[in-house]
Amino acid sequence: MPEQHFPIDPSRLYEVGRDGIPRTDTGQAPEWLGPRHRRILAWTALGAVVSGGCAGLTLLCFLIGARLAAAWFALATLATAPLLLVGPAEDWWRHRRPHRRRHRSRPGRFPEG
Repeated sequence: MPEQHFPIDPSRLYEVGRDGIPRTDTGQAPEWLGPRHRRILAWTALGAVVSGGCAGLTLLCFLIGARLAAAWFALATLATAPLLLVGPAEDWWRHRRPHRRRHRSRPGRFPEG
């Protein structure tokens, strides 16, 4: 591993995408168990409980021979699967997306050298 002679300054970092447009991202990860992190966990837990509950009811109905009810619960399981993405999508939309900027050229605050 090469020796690091200087610290990396995050304000000097930018990413150039495949389209050639430089982007900077000043978004921060959520604080551990802060309000934002708890909201992500709550949405994910709700999605897991609802999807898991529907899957369990599907299996139970299938085992007792109620095929029509099992089919409906299977459809409900598939319909509730997107709930698992609500927490991460909400976090991205409200907290990370506004901090990601596109630039026509190298950012002006980016020092030369």
